[in-house]
Amino acid sequence: MTQSKCPVCGCKKFYVKNPDDEYDIYEFECRDSEICFEEDLDDDECPSVDDGTETYCNSCAWHDKFDKIK
Repeated sequence: MTQSKCPVCGCKKFYVKNPDDEYDIYEFECRDSEICFEEDLDDDECPSVDDGTETYCNSCAWHDKFDKIK
């Protein structure tokens, strides 16, 4: 299994912001190019993430499009 890492700090956890509320975030890990959201989220709550989705590192200030980490 290959797990994506932040290109700056090596953290393996990321998040995306809710498009309707920028203070609401969804944390995930990326394993084998597949997004694995936190276990307590229902599938219908999870946002859609594609190559162009702005993605943020959970540990440092890095952020870029999702395709940079997968």
